[in-house]
Amino acid sequence: MVSEDRTTTVSEDGTTSPAEFGTVDASADPGGLIRFLDAANTVSGLRAAKDALMEQLELGRARAALDVGCGAGGDVAEMAHLMPDGTPVSGVDASERMIAEARRRTASLGMRVSLRIGDAADLPYDDREFDACRAATVLQHVPDPARVVGEMARVTRPGGRVGVLEFDQETLFLDHPDPDTTRIILDTFAAAMVQGHIGRQLPRLMRAAGLTDVSVTPRVILGKAPFLRTLLCDHVARLQGRGVLTEQHASRWWTGLETQAQGADLAGGVIVFVVTASRPS
Repeated sequence: MVSEDRTTTVSEDGTTSPAEFGTVDASADPGGLIRFLDAANTVSGLRAAKDALMEQLELGRARAALDVGCGAGGDVAEMAHLMPDGTPVSGVDASERMIAEARRRTASLGMRVSLRIGDAADLPYDDREFDACRAATVLQHVPDPARVVGEMARVTRPGGRVGVLEFDQETLFLDHPDPDTTRIILDTFAAAMVQGHIGRQLPRLMRAAGLTDVSVTPRVILGKAPFLRTLLCDHVARLQGRGVLTEQHASRWWTGLETQAQGADLAGGVIVFVVTASRPS
């Protein structure tokens, strides 16, 4: 992930905001960010979307594959299991802490896994080095997503597959007993992200990078109260700091969210886009 100077907060339950992924190594709690990744991977809708991305990359035929913004390495390990025995899998991330954790988690896979620190906008790999290249929830954090997609296309061999999974934060929805405050929070959430509308842009970015056979698979990800709190805590705190919401107003809104969840009436989520394409021969 490419570094981006962003200040964030820690939620009341001790989890950190996903907005901090632009500056993992400078975070007050990088371990909390790793725990957030692990928790997000248990959300069934997101897990299904990641499975769809893996399937569309055709990893069973890949001789080499790359995970851009590999984080703690869980997806790198999964890619290795889906690929033919002995084929190399690479991962790159801008965070030293993430790469260290990824190395620990993939140690049992030995020399077939190669992990390195690097910039997604200037990938440290040769042209046409991989049969498959993927990035998941990375472009929302980078200042120039078109350049990252272009780099992914560059390092992919002719006939190879490129795939990206991204949220489109403007599609975030939530049934809450205070609809007016909810509208304020959700309407400003996407604008507060580095790339809050990136999901819908992926097909255009793929084609602009010279990729063909673009496939678009949108999926609705439903989230429970703890996940929604982690997702929104930093943004609500920012709205308080700007005077858009008072502390009392925000507290009542969080209480309403928990009350709705306890009654099993909470409905909230966001659309994630899985977009894959081929590099022409």
